[in-house]
Amino acid sequence: MKRLLPIFLPALSLFASVSFAQQPALDGATDPATFQLPPDFKAELVYSVPKDQQGSWVAITTDSRGRIIAANQTGGLFRVTPPGGGKPVNVEPIKTGTVGAHGLLYAFDSLYVMVNEQGERGIWRLKDTNGDDQFDEEKLILKINHSMSEHGVHGLALSPDGKSIYFANGNHTQLPEGTGIKRPLAYSEDHVVPRLWDANGHAANVMAPGGYIGKVDPDGKNVELFCIGFRNQYDIAFDQNGELFTFDSDMEWDIGSPWYMPTRINHCVSGADYGWRSGAGRWPAYYADSLPAVVDIGPSSPVGVTFGTQAKFPAKYQRAFFACDWTYGTMYAVHLKPDGASYLGDKEEFIAGKPLPFTDVLIHPDGSMYFSIGGRGVKSALYRVVYTGKENTAPIGIPPVTQEVKLRRDLEKFHVAAASPDVVGKVWPYLGNKDRFIRFAARVALEHQPVASWADKALAEKNPQVAIEALIALARMGDKALQPKLIAALLKFDFAKLPGDLPLPILRAWQLTITRMGKPSPEACETIISKLDPVFPSSDPFINRELVGLLVALDSPTIVAKTVSTLDTAKDAGISVGNEKLLARNTEFGGQTRSADASRPNRQAIAYAYALRNAKVGWTPEMQKTFFGWFPRTASWSGGNSFKKFLQNIRKDALANTVSDDAIRATMDALSQKAPEAAPSNIVLPKGPGKAYTVEDVVALAKGGLNDRNFEQGKAMYTATLCSKCHLFAGEGGNIGPDITGAGSRYSLRDLMENIIDPSKVINEQYVSTQIEKKDGNIVVGLVTMDENEKLFVMSSPLAPEEVTVVDKHDVKSRKPFNVSMMPPGLINSLNEDELLDLVAYILSAGNKNDKAFKK
Repeated sequence: MKRLLPIFLPALSLFASVSFAQQPALDGATDPATFQLPPDFKAELVYSVPKDQQGSWVAITTDSRGRIIAANQTGGLFRVTPPGGGKPVNVEPIKTGTVGAHGLLYAFDSLYVMVNEQGERGIWRLKDTNGDDQFDEEKLILKINHSMSEHGVHGLALSPDGKSIYFANGNHTQLPEGTGIKRPLAYSEDHVVPRLWDANGHAANVMAPGGYIGKVDPDGKNVELFCIGFRNQYDIAFDQNGELFTFDSDMEWDIGSPWYMPTRINHCVSGADYGWRSGAGRWPAYYADSLPAVVDIGPSSPVGVTFGTQAKFPAKYQRAFFACDWTYGTMYAVHLKPDGASYLGDKEEFIAGKPLPFTDVLIHPDGSMYFSIGGRGVKSALYRVVYTGKENTAPIGIPPVTQEVKLRRDLEKFHVAAASPDVVGKVWPYLGNKDRFIRFAARVALEHQPVASWADKALAEKNPQVAIEALIALARMGDKALQPKLIAALLKFDFAKLPGDLPLPILRAWQLTITRMGKPSPEACETIISKLDPVFPSSDPFINRELVGLLVALDSPTIVAKTVSTLDTAKDAGISVGNEKLLARNTEFGGQTRSADASRPNRQAIAYAYALRNAKVGWTPEMQKTFFGWFPRTASWSGGNSFKKFLQNIRKDALANTVSDDAIRATMDALSQKAPEAAPSNIVLPKGPGKAYTVEDVVALAKGGLNDRNFEQGKAMYTATLCSKCHLFAGEGGNIGPDITGAGSRYSLRDLMENIIDPSKVINEQYVSTQIEKKDGNIVVGLVTMDENEKLFVMSSPLAPEEVTVVDKHDVKSRKPFNVSMMPPGLINSLNEDELLDLVAYILSAGNKNDKAFKK
């Protein structure tokens, strides 16, 4: 489509050139003197945008003459001549009908505009055909439809070779018509347990590929999909070596859930999938057919990004990846360091201010940084950042490329090359490479070849690492008829004897065998269960998550009992980055935070409940009572906007899927909604904020000795962390666990913390749980609290000691230890450092207020 422009928007006649010198100093813009910057950096206001005339700017780029072009989110474009040579800034409207841009790029003697908000969406090319410094030709070169502007079409970047344009689109964006998929992405949803959509309905029925990065030639004739699996990456940038990076958004409503993933910096490589799936379907970063982040940032709203290349900054900032956060007014400098074929990053808050809603950033040809603020109609401005210190700011050379990166790039050439019999042999050895990105590149290359040329080789492979990658490829690309052979090949590997980094990948291979090829035959399911069921529980919480979902999908008769018994004691995989960052952000920006107490969810238990909601076998009346009785104990947990509703939807699904009798369902419904017991009024809750403490953390805190501690606070924390519920101490408390009155006499500080932080490491034989298999095939797991009159009384949860399952000893087929402690891990994670040290002093002193630890 071509649009010639003798006709302009009527409002443009109102826009006279504006001189910076003619404006008030700030005119409503945030004073740069209030910004937080590294030493010797200075920020200055270049232009305060009059909102009523020029809107709110969300994208900036430079043209061939060093002028800045800016886009109003819901309006037109503006040309900014920066101040210099004694002249003030000059701002003038660009006479164009193209409005509502999110991305800008000046290349190939043209201005490329990613139109998002109005008119025909997609990439427009604006050209000056007669040399009058005005764009007299506009052409839509690539139409791209989307259903939500803020998750629609976004940033643009020139390719390293200067021959094409890369573009970033959010997860509500359709692929452009005619998109070529030369790289065999073979994307699908791949959920072994049915996915729950977002509990508030966001992105319901939005499927893979989600957000994606594409590539197009200057005329928009050839478009290609490059990589996928983002939520809403707004912008992209290449480093000096031609490696592509982005800043992807989180789903903040998921905070507190096991599927929450923070905003992150991603190294974007050919054919990659970064795992976004809608609702609770978000892939964890450890899936072998996905790739991890360079660094997690935490809650934020990703917008513009750039590299510091050619900035007149010290060397480390010339190499840095600058990523802007709209919500919290922060620009991060991410310092990248090579890590094999990819990178790891350290984040630094480079600029922060209030209010400072960043939208875009660039390095100007003069060596300074410019950034814009605005978006969603808020006050907009343009700022410049310069370095005024004494460090060398001369342009740095291009850093050397690692051998691993070179190898990855060589393998990526096969992603777009024509199929060839030689390729399989060339890439095969690299399926076993120790570097994850190299293995990934090799597998994508393999998937590009006809399956018939490598299927038998995959099925016969004996090296575990090579075989797992090849079998993942076969599950993704092969015909369903291959499933029996694929199962047989996977069964060759003894899960328990696999090296430490292979259990999760082989579990993913098992999952893909089911999600891509369908549920195996009952006989095959039984065989797989016999190999995997004994592995649960593992010491690794992530392995446990994947095992539970897989065994539920295969109809394991024992996984329900073994999992339900650990809902209150499941070892979580650390405190959510989202929860911790949100607490810190709220405090930093004057928000109100609640005490770090039982409001922190156990994401491991939620993951178990999520899988169990779909279990069809293995339930007993006692097991249902224990499972549904767990839900009220989650009432105090907090998270994002969808968190509580997700828990409700898990409960509703479980009632529908796991209970067949209407009367029992009504009983379980009432039980699962029972109001939690009110905490005694005299209990003092922790103030926090806490953290996921390690043994080394606590030993380091107490390095100088336990001195000047607070006895009353230590006693209060003993109750608040539920110690008194299970343990006898100074003659008071429960008897579910051992008497710990004498802990100070038998434990060093390190020993005590090992028992508290990792309670399953060593379990007193008197308190070891038991797995009981009954003759009818049902499983009961828990602590045998009584053995009398030929009956066993089994308690499954220390938080509900009154709920026991009675087992007739004549019905017992077998008994064996279940080596997961009844003591919940992470009980101290709600405490701040002083609260924790006071608790430790209280325990080690045997509750003696005259102990030297409490002497002032």
